[in-house]
Amino acid sequence: MKSIKFLCVLFIFLPLKIYAQNENIGETQNNFILEIKQVVTDTNSLFYYPLLLEKVLNNADEITVMDCFYLYYGQIFQQNYVALSFIANPERVAFDRAAMNGNCKKTIQLGKIILARNPVDLTVLLHTSVCIDKQKKYIDNDYFPQRFKNLLSAIFLTGDGKTKETAIKIVNIEDDYVLKGVLGFLGGTESLDFSIKNHAYSVWTKNGVNLYFEDIVNIENIKLPKIEN
Repeated sequence: MKSIKFLCVLFIFLPLKIYAQNENIGETQNNFILEIKQVVTDTNSLFYYPLLLEKVLNNADEITVMDCFYLYYGQIFQQNYVALSFIANPERVAFDRAAMNGNCKKTIQLGKIILARNPVDLTVLLHTSVCIDKQKKYIDNDYFPQRFKNLLSAIFLTGDGKTKETAIKIVNIEDDYVLKGVLGFLGGTESLDFSIKNHAYSVWTKNGVNLYFEDIVNIENIKLPKIEN
């Protein structure tokens, strides 16, 4: 896609209560997790998860960066959440085959089915958006490329990936492949880091430079701090 490679510099850094300089890594991560859960489960919130899903269906052209932020990280608190896209979507194998073979008609067709199930499946959004860009006569009523751009900006709000403290947070273990490509970090070797209790990192290393991703797929297993009244 013509606009994908430079999207990483178009981040919209909105004020989020995610980081605090005087907190250690574990505390900061727990605060991030707790805030997301509070926002997407609050029926009075603008980002109450059912409202976001309704907005995707009825007002796709109005989906913002913050909508994508809470759709992406809020999905892990939904009862029907399945961590791996390949497990959640029986169409995924056929979708990947179509994308690999350049069959854009089928890619878009299957992509729409998967994205109706999970509107912020990063890999599916990428390939569907690429195909939409190639189809000059295709009318994108779902605004998938726009949603993909907003989703990238939303994910990069969590960090730049240069250190463990600023690791980019992902909810699907395959998302780092898309993100590191967007950042121009092609190739490299991957290692896992479990040095902080209840937290897992994918660390990509290339030419002595590291790129950190925090995997929060098993977020519900993390013990969150109690909220005092």
